[in-house]
Amino acid sequence: MVVVIFAGVWVSARHHRGEDPPWGGWKHPECEVRAGALNHADLDPVLDQVGRIPWRCPRAVQVFLMDQEQMFFRLWMFRDGRLRQYAPTSPTESDPDFDPPDL
Repeated sequence: MVVVIFAGVWVSARHHRGEDPPWGGWKHPECEVRAGALNHADLDPVLDQVGRIPWRCPRAVQVFLMDQEQMFFRLWMFRDGRLRQYAPTSPTESDPDFDPPDL
């Protein structure tokens, strides 16, 4: 299972129509957050799809991606026109000193 969370501002039909978000009251979130758990998803096509979304502020987009065998999210952001992994790059779950010795 792949877990994907991304936050950012993109151009949506709701934004163009001037509709109010379904939050009630006068407060609303300043960005939209989307999350999903995808069974048997390949990471590269998921990132490719995120890269094709018409983001209003692509450099503000953050993608938190965790593959099935991973224990923590990786952070991806747009830089120089493409998504790049920014944090963490190490240590990984396969490093011998990743887990405490008592696990």
